[in-house]
Amino acid sequence: MILSLLLATAEAYAELPGATATWTPLAESPVAIDCTAWKGKPYCRSTGVITAPVSQAASVFAGLDQHVAKMGAISRIQRLEADVLHVVMDYPFPLTDRDYVARFSRRQEGSAEVFSWVPVVHAGAPVSTDTIRLTWLDGEWRFAPEGTNTRVTYTWQADPGGNLPDVGAVRSKAGYLAVLDIANACGAQLVSP
Repeated sequence: MILSLLLATAEAYAELPGATATWTPLAESPVAIDCTAWKGKPYCRSTGVITAPVSQAASVFAGLDQHVAKMGAISRIQRLEADVLHVVMDYPFPLTDRDYVARFSRRQEGSAEVFSWVPVVHAGAPVSTDTIRLTWLDGEWRFAPEGTNTRVTYTWQADPGGNLPDVGAVRSKAGYLAVLDIANACGAQLVSP
């Protein structure tokens, strides 16, 4: 059986935007996406409802490296330690793929399962000239019950690195694909923002 992220010994809490953050809508459908500046950094969050229970969504996320074949925006995930993943995001040609190495922690908040991550340096994932390493990327995945379904909220530090002509379009696409990839990894449908 897979070692779950439950075994994480180090807490990996991202310093996410607080209650006083002012969010600006970027997209409303099929996934709601909004962005803010927090302590000088851009953050975005995307929210959608998938047709899977919270327990399934959280279990799939804990073993995310085993579901890459079902995802379109991620080309590779390598588990370096029980709680450390090297994630390579597939950007469309002619853009360069992005990658990050992160330490994840899992916690329960009421009826929601929450996975936070912070960037780390790991010898098992050296920097490559084939990708742009996002050394600052942190964030959180939140899986909360919505009836028999799951409301997925993905909040991330939204600086995609490199020279991009339309950062808003990249953020909008990334937010949508992230929630869609979780739905696909669960064998579920994305039903609403």
